[in-house]
Amino acid sequence: MESFFDATTTWDRLDGSLHVYVVPDEDVTDRLADLQSRLDGVPDLPVMPRAWLHFTVNRLAQYDEIGNREITRLADALTVELAGVPAFDLRVGPPQVHERAVECVGESTPGWEALVDGVRRAALGTFGGTMPDRPYAPHVTLAYATGDVPDREIRARLEGSPEVGTMRVETAHLMSVTMRPELGWFDFVELANWSLA
Repeated sequence: MESFFDATTTWDRLDGSLHVYVVPDEDVTDRLADLQSRLDGVPDLPVMPRAWLHFTVNRLAQYDEIGNREITRLADALTVELAGVPAFDLRVGPPQVHERAVECVGESTPGWEALVDGVRRAALGTFGGTMPDRPYAPHVTLAYATGDVPDREIRARLEGSPEVGTMRVETAHLMSVTMRPELGWFDFVELANWSLA
């Protein structure tokens, strides 16, 4: 594995990046934390603090410096788009070692795709232009590499890990996100949230 943060070149600044997230409930977070314990003490692989565990629905091109009026316009558009998105279940698998992170990946569902599509329509309809790509799949990152980490050791630690299992997605959150390369994680402030139908 190699540093996630050395490869991140698409952020104009480290703080205030607007995202829409799904945040796991306490039960799912407990399951994720149990899996993270298998990674304790690995150099250059700090685990994400449980408070910041999340599934990215989409990063937006904008930052929170756009001001309250523009954030309100975005929130209004999200309200319209997400009104038609029902709550849904995601089945999330066991940890996987990727090139720059350890992730638990979910099976995409019509509900997930509808959520991502709605967020993208709202952002593009509000601001125009382009926006970052949609996620490759629903996923939550247990740990980001901050340097070179031997894959073999991580795979051995994770061997036999259970899947996370089914989680209910009932709420979407608009977040202002800060990247912290020096710590090896992201944290966020919630700006608004929407209950799914």
